[in-house]
Amino acid sequence: MQLDTFKLNIILAERGMSKADLAKICGISRQNISTLFTRGTCWPKTAGKVAAALGIDVTEIVRENIA
Repeated sequence: MQLDTFKLNIILAERGMSKADLAKICGISRQNISTLFTRGTCWPKTAGKVAAALGIDVTEIVRENIA
């Protein structure tokens, strides 16, 4: 699943959160979160955990224009 890491970074900035904070809330390792931001991809289950931790719908962080 392709994620819009730009949007994710904006959401984190708005909430004053770090990637480590996000990892802790999601129950995902910091390394996995770092890889998600670097590659911009993850499994749907992971995207769901991230969205749930941020209190948003997963569609808000999924990249729409995949070419």
